[in-house]
Amino acid sequence: METWSDFVRERGEGSVKQSAASQESVPTCPGPVVPRDATRLHGHASAVGGEAFLLLLVTHFFVDCYGSTLPTVQPLLADRFGLSLAQAGMLGGFFMFSSAVLQLPFGLVSDRLQSRHYSIWSPVVAAVFLTSLGLASGFGGLVALLLIGGMGVAAYHPHSTSQAGRVGAGGRGFSTALFIAVGTAGLALGPLYLTLVIERTGFESLWTAAIPAVAMVPLLLWRFPQPVENRARSGSAVDWVALKAQRRPLVTHYVLVVLRSISQVGITQFLSLYSVRVRGASFEMASISLSIFLLSSPVGSFLGGAASDRFGGRRVILASCVGSVPFLAAFLALDGWLSILSLFVGGAVLLTTLPVNVVMAQELVPSQASTTSALMMGFAWGVAGLVFMPIFGLLGDAVGLRAVFLGFVALPLLAFPIALSLPKSSPSRQIVK
Repeated sequence: METWSDFVRERGEGSVKQSAASQESVPTCPGPVVPRDATRLHGHASAVGGEAFLLLLVTHFFVDCYGSTLPTVQPLLADRFGLSLAQAGMLGGFFMFSSAVLQLPFGLVSDRLQSRHYSIWSPVVAAVFLTSLGLASGFGGLVALLLIGGMGVAAYHPHSTSQAGRVGAGGRGFSTALFIAVGTAGLALGPLYLTLVIERTGFESLWTAAIPAVAMVPLLLWRFPQPVENRARSGSAVDWVALKAQRRPLVTHYVLVVLRSISQVGITQFLSLYSVRVRGASFEMASISLSIFLLSSPVGSFLGGAASDRFGGRRVILASCVGSVPFLAAFLALDGWLSILSLFVGGAVLLTTLPVNVVMAQELVPSQASTTSALMMGFAWGVAGLVFMPIFGLLGDAVGLRAVFLGFVALPLLAFPIALSLPKSSPSRQIVK
């Protein structure tokens, strides 16, 4: 699908051809004569698109930075409230429900009601409520804060992801990969930032970490443009016919994302507890390990986006299913920084499929870009957390966290035979113009 700047460029080139045809009898210098108005229009659209994409990158960094709050403070919450692994898994499930599962209804709504306010206010809601976990007085308070803060995360992603693919420079695969990579960079740096705030001010004052997101609002209200309309839309309502026509490949992608997300979300949610309780690491070292694992996501996104444009999404997904397992297994078998390095490499290989599944799904139903983004990024990710994190928490109480992590490591192998059913000619290869 074209970006906004591609569309404007084609309209400008059409004007040039018409102008040249009307002046055939007049001797001119070689080369096209570009009308001054067309040049000005293209330059303005490029500037608006570039600024919009930059602001999308900044807000995605912020919203995902605060999205890392729960896994970062899990050890502190477990000590303060005496949480079992099952209860810790339940908290993860509640957060996955509000931040990820709810992305699908938010996506359905945003495909009908295009508004810049999804991208402006969602980071603030996520920041304020998630950093207030230190003020909770009990398990019920934790759940309430996670549900509301998670809704801020959920409201942001479907609309903003579809906009990033339209206004970003370069191919849609690269723009989506860059958008996802910057967000996951925020997710990776979040534990370091939040840990620093806790060390300086105390856990009860973690709410002060939300100040940058609140301070950003006036700038966004001033400069954030109205969304670029999807010209492939057939109307204001959800196009259920288009979605139903592609249900089989969409279901295949969805199952692949769920399986990958169980490993990804499971490692993310329990890594700090695993580091502290099984390996005897300090809270600060556990936060560093979590940040390193989360940092593998933007690296994997960049590699996956570039590789899918060159080799096809199917090959990237198949390679990820097999290639991630040895490195993640080495993380469990080794100690020290070599173990952490293996975790980083394994995470990067596992998460190369992040932009691939999203873009391939969007290309299947281009008129429902927000909905398919929500299905692949949020709903699948959220179901993995909502359904399976409490289950793995119960298993952890019964058989130990190390055995649970072995399950997270081996799970991508189950996705390999499913990925074989994907078409060999990947839609993502058609993205770069």
